[in-house]
Amino acid sequence: MPRFPTDHTDTTAEEKTNRVTDCDVFVYGSTPGGCAAAIEAARRGCKVILACPQQHPGGMMASGLSTTDAVRREMFGGLVIEFINGVREEYRRTIGENSPDWKRIQDGWFYEPSVAERVFDQLLAAEADALAFLRGHHLVNATVQADRVTAVKLEPPDQSQLLVTAKTFIDGTYEGDLADAADVPYRVGREGIDEYGESRAGIHYMNWRTGEQILTPDTGEPSPAIQAYCARSIFTTDPDKLIPIEKPATYEQHLQDFLPLLDDFATGRIQKLGLGTPLPNKKYQLNGSIDRLTSLNCPGISWTWPEAQRQHRQRLAQFHIDHAAGYVWFLQNEQRVPESTRHLWQQAGLHQDEFTDNRHWPWQIYVRQGRRIEGRALVTQHNFTIDPEIGRTPQIEQAVAIGEHSFDVHPCHDRRYAVDGFMEGVLWYPKKAEGPAQPGQVPYGAMLPRHLNNLLVPVAMSSTHVAMSVLRMEPLWMTTGQIAGLAATQAVNSSIDVANLDPDPLPRMLGIKIDPYI
Repeated sequence: MPRFPTDHTDTTAEEKTNRVTDCDVFVYGSTPGGCAAAIEAARRGCKVILACPQQHPGGMMASGLSTTDAVRREMFGGLVIEFINGVREEYRRTIGENSPDWKRIQDGWFYEPSVAERVFDQLLAAEADALAFLRGHHLVNATVQADRVTAVKLEPPDQSQLLVTAKTFIDGTYEGDLADAADVPYRVGREGIDEYGESRAGIHYMNWRTGEQILTPDTGEPSPAIQAYCARSIFTTDPDKLIPIEKPATYEQHLQDFLPLLDDFATGRIQKLGLGTPLPNKKYQLNGSIDRLTSLNCPGISWTWPEAQRQHRQRLAQFHIDHAAGYVWFLQNEQRVPESTRHLWQQAGLHQDEFTDNRHWPWQIYVRQGRRIEGRALVTQHNFTIDPEIGRTPQIEQAVAIGEHSFDVHPCHDRRYAVDGFMEGVLWYPKKAEGPAQPGQVPYGAMLPRHLNNLLVPVAMSSTHVAMSVLRMEPLWMTTGQIAGLAATQAVNSSIDVANLDPDPLPRMLGIKIDPYI
């Protein structure tokens, strides 16, 4: 039997349902964190299998998140910078530094999704001798014996079954799907204030203009409601590349969500609705809004996603796509929308070069948070809060990364629950670097489930909801993913499990900073 999966199109039905393959490191999930883990382990000589249910690498960075969430870019190293350099080189090759679009790439931190995917493909292809990338493979289950994961079963596109054994397993999914399959305990909802003494935990309203909390009778109570997801979309005004927006068949179901925009326009709450952030090649990236009451966000629809199975997630994803299509159709065709906004959007459509296998809508909806495992260390709001007695955020043992972003939570309930015009759940500071969240250390133990010794979870880490609003940024997840890949390699080479590894040397080996005050 070959070490890695090969083309089995000519095998018998029995062989197709009983294939087994072995590797050193198995990674599930082609998010930036998952890709970074697989690439690092392969570079260090491990035989790696990277499997994912998607047909594409790069997660949100290749599916609409085109403006990298990094407040302090100088705090990143390793594969994050290698990816950014790759983006910059792609644009130097294709448009050149003298192009008017050059400034829009922000030195490589802003990019078109297709460019990001191309860079991820290049990084993965460079390790093809050691890394097998299995696209369109869905996780069926995981086998656990004592304190170790021993195997996972996958369903390939041909609906056969593939059993993969490995020494180390890494969960690179946004949702923590592999950890869940291995029966790792987790959380999804929001903790209350009392559980960990987090001032911004639980039900939360704030005036984001002033930064002040708005107190309600239920402030601080725990809640199962998590922040909204969206279909982070790419639009264009280039007539040669424009794909017209089609009215979704479910438009009438979504119309109730759009009609309040008319009042927003009439009262001046909204002056205009632009196409989003300009990108090269006449493209625009539009995200769900954290400050407007109606946008691409779908508050409430995300609540079941983290624990949902395959078919239900597909339905939820389509709901987000239909919402985005209906939102644009409404702005283009509703006569009560101000003429200037309607005219602007009538010139826009989808771009024919983006998401070509998904009718030009993003193939990955923006899963801002999923499960959060119960790990051997827990990251809380306090990790990113300055202790006045020492004048800095806390120093912790076995730090492997820096979480440097602001607290950043999109609405958890829709506009019907707004108080004084502010939506429930929002935690946001427009001047991010000046907000209460300051750079803090992330412990290795946050990636380690409590009772499994050979599984690392660098994305769905052990944290509270408030802390995850800092951790959930792709550069951080790429960093922890790369650390996980290196840890897996060191464990294989030393014939130990990743839970028994000394992680302190790992960041230095990768040029990754772990103390924001040094």
